[in-house]
Amino acid sequence: MQRRPALVASIATVIILLGILTVAFYLGVSNQKTSEIKARTVAQQVSNALEIMAADRVRALDDLVGHWPVSSANEIDWFNVRAVTLAKMLPGLRDLALLDRQGAVLWSIDPQNRKQLLRQHLPTLLGVPSGATTAVLYPPDRPQSLVVMRAISMQGKPHGYVAAFFDINTILGVYTSELAEGGLSFLMQDGDAVLHQSGSLAGSAPVVRQPLDFAGRRWHFSVQSQSDIWQTSWWLAGIGSLIALCIGLLLYRQFAKEAQVRRFQQLYQSAADASLDAILLLARCQGPDGPDFLLQHSNKVAAQLCDPSLLLAGQSLALLCKQLSANWFFRRCADVDQSGEPFEAVLPQPSGLIHASWLRLQVVKSAQGLALTFRDVSREHGLQQQIRYQAEHDQLTGLLNRYAFEQRLAALLTTAQGGALCYIDMDQFKHINDSCGHLAGDELLRNVASLLSIDLHHADILARVGGDEFCLVLAGRSMPAVSAHLQQLLSRIAAFRFSWEQQIFTIGASIGVVALGGEQSGLTDLLKAADSGCYLAKNQGRNRYFIVDADGPELNHLQQQRQLLSLLHTALDEHRFELYAQPIVSLSVPPQGLHLEVLLRLRDTDGAMVSPALFIPLAEQQGLMGLIDRWVIRRVLQQLAATPAQLPLMDKIAINLSGPSLSDPDLLPFIQQKLQLFAIPAAKICFEITETAAITNMAAANRFIDSLRQIGCKFALDDFGVGMSSFAYLKHLPVDYLKIDGSFVKAMTQNATDAVMVRAMADIARSMQIQTIAEFVPDEATCVLLRSIGVHYGQGYGLGHPAPWQTFFPQTVTA
Repeated sequence: MQRRPALVASIATVIILLGILTVAFYLGVSNQKTSEIKARTVAQQVSNALEIMAADRVRALDDLVGHWPVSSANEIDWFNVRAVTLAKMLPGLRDLALLDRQGAVLWSIDPQNRKQLLRQHLPTLLGVPSGATTAVLYPPDRPQSLVVMRAISMQGKPHGYVAAFFDINTILGVYTSELAEGGLSFLMQDGDAVLHQSGSLAGSAPVVRQPLDFAGRRWHFSVQSQSDIWQTSWWLAGIGSLIALCIGLLLYRQFAKEAQVRRFQQLYQSAADASLDAILLLARCQGPDGPDFLLQHSNKVAAQLCDPSLLLAGQSLALLCKQLSANWFFRRCADVDQSGEPFEAVLPQPSGLIHASWLRLQVVKSAQGLALTFRDVSREHGLQQQIRYQAEHDQLTGLLNRYAFEQRLAALLTTAQGGALCYIDMDQFKHINDSCGHLAGDELLRNVASLLSIDLHHADILARVGGDEFCLVLAGRSMPAVSAHLQQLLSRIAAFRFSWEQQIFTIGASIGVVALGGEQSGLTDLLKAADSGCYLAKNQGRNRYFIVDADGPELNHLQQQRQLLSLLHTALDEHRFELYAQPIVSLSVPPQGLHLEVLLRLRDTDGAMVSPALFIPLAEQQGLMGLIDRWVIRRVLQQLAATPAQLPLMDKIAINLSGPSLSDPDLLPFIQQKLQLFAIPAAKICFEITETAAITNMAAANRFIDSLRQIGCKFALDDFGVGMSSFAYLKHLPVDYLKIDGSFVKAMTQNATDAVMVRAMADIARSMQIQTIAEFVPDEATCVLLRSIGVHYGQGYGLGHPAPWQTFFPQTVTA
């Protein structure tokens, strides 16, 4: 029934259309035959007329030549009179020319043509041999005339020639002028040369080609009707097709109304059943208690998700919501019907009658009432929950990550519950992770997470915020309660034994504690204060907690240390260190030139000088001394290279090296490369190393010293005498200078023991052919005593204060 109206209408349309097309085709074929007969008749008539006309003109030319006078007083005058008369009598003769025996033109009756032809050899112009009497087109490339020549014979002897010029355009125009007006196109050709054309032979009508003989030339005359022989047929076919389509459309509309309604119903049902959403169509009605909606239609997905009792036709929405204890939903549906604004929500399982844990539901207003769609999003909701969990939790321990911890701590701070923030850093974790591998480290972190989770309240927050760092918020607790909890936690950690591959390890924890709701009210300030407390707990011996006091000296000192560390990094990056130097003066040996020790100074952001006693220990603690040593070596050599004229006046420049630098395998090639780069004699450089640094790694120190001494560098052992084993190790260190520690020198004039110690060190150095340098020389009296003992050099305020590098090398730059 669905396809029958279209089939009937199509058959009727095809039959009518075939009839009309048949008539149109017959009419077109008839027009084609009529056009061909007309063209052929005209072609034959024009061809016959042209052949007769050409024969008449050629015959007149032959008659002129045949009656040539035997003798004439003026042969050219006789020819001119006869030729002019002949041209007037016979239209189409453009010119008649008289030629001599050789073919040269003697006379032409056309004044315009005469100037061009007179005395010209006409056969040459025409491209034919002399004496030829054939008809020739002239000019050959764009024919305008047909030239026919006849020989003049007197008493059987050649006398000359007469050439007749036929005007092609005039002749053809006379016979074809009416053809264009009669709706015909034509083309006259002599071989490939086009002599005359009117219109275009490109239409649909047949072309008739008629050959003819014109004065001995073979011409072809083509004729075609200009009218479109199929135009009437096309019009008839078009109009007939339109009529057939209109009739078919009327028939289709007549038969298809009922089938169309059924098709739309089936189409909607198919679309509804194919939808991923459950669809319920509800009709607006008036119930006993007010406006209500009755179920009219549901699709297959609704039948899969809902109990059959919910999908009974005519089911009342108000009653259904009452059964499901969802009266709020009915009120929402009534609001949608009144306002037209759709309602959408994701809801948990409303009833056991709906087989889904979570539903995405949408209610929209329709013409008859409401359209309610819902979908089971249980799986999507579960995935979202899983993604949210993974985004907020540490995958290794299952605790909150740093992002989630900061979010929850920020929310807690708005409630003013109080409590404490604990920043926990595990002791010995790095040792276990490095020695046993990452798998052991991961397992240890999981065990630690379990230990930290014991005895927590519901409001407490625990998170892993770094590699071995945890944050714990003990919410709503007093500080005594926080201290008690942390004491128990540290006891559990200390009692814990971590076993891995038959190895037993103990661990500890350093905890920084800051009270919530104190002066550090901001999230960043709290975390920074707790981190500082953790750092201080480590400095106090580890495995303990430190409660941060905002006004306490420990926190202020830690803040100063961090600021100084930042200043050190800035100084390295921006070259903000300053070079100073202190002279080393000859006491008992002849002076060899300027002898200086390089000292390093640092200014803070306000321009104040920072004591080396503050920044050098911090640099050693933070592992920056290797970088600082390299900076000093590079800058000293660069400054020396800037004053080459002063190099001969120098004896030695002493540069201090730290302990880590002696163990650095890359420092030796660095020094060698810089000495070569700046072209500084190695003999001018002396490196000072401390006794402690040298004996820490005796083998590496000896290799380093030997390598540089081979190229000329000197070495001094600094602060000699303060170590318990100074004399024992001295014989193993190949140094050139021994710097006696200032603690023995500065009071040796008042303390006999110090003087004896200095004399003993000087005697031992002299026996080993090592020169001595006394530090902290305070005055001239000390210098006199040192000379008497035999100390070679002195250094101290009594001999010269430290001064900027430019004091000794005024030509160098400060940048």
